[in-house]
Amino acid sequence: MSTDAGTPESPVEPAERRRSQRALLVILAGFLVVAAGIVGGSLLDTSLESIGDARAPVEEACAAARRELQAFGRLDPAVADSDLADRIDTETDVLRAMLPAFEAAEAGNGAGNDALDAWTADWRALLDARDAASASIRTGEHPSAWLPPTAPGDVEAIDGRMDEYAGREGVPSCTTRALEADNLDGQRWYRELEGETEE
Repeated sequence: MSTDAGTPESPVEPAERRRSQRALLVILAGFLVVAAGIVGGSLLDTSLESIGDARAPVEEACAAARRELQAFGRLDPAVADSDLADRIDTETDVLRAMLPAFEAAEAGNGAGNDALDAWTADWRALLDARDAASASIRTGEHPSAWLPPTAPGDVEAIDGRMDEYAGREGVPSCTTRALEADNLDGQRWYRELEGETEE
């Protein structure tokens, strides 16, 4: 009587099969990561709609404000608090005069308009904070942390995201630094922007 029950399965084969399965899973996971990156990048690009047609009028409003601010000249290091507050208020009036141009500009797409509106709201909040800081300076109080936060309780101020937006949208004259809008009692430099020519 034959006792041959067939050739037993080699113990090596299951191990090789598991290695092959793991390799396949690694390849599949890598493919999914790449695909997710491509899709995510596309979604990110479409979520950051450009301000499009609004770019020219917005940049011109900022450039005009910058020229007006530059005409005020340097700040006297020994300026009295009342004079400093007057200077801040005058500068804030110039900056606030930009807002109607921002509000009237049309990006040509819904997401672009929403982003422009949010940026304009940040400008309004920053200018209101300048008013409050100026009032404090008139009483002899020089606030060190006067810029509004990005959200209640946050330590990050809104000027960073405002400047990020201006840089991304190609309106360099509209950064808070280009306009010295984030500056209260420091010297005003209005450093030359890239591509800008002095008049």
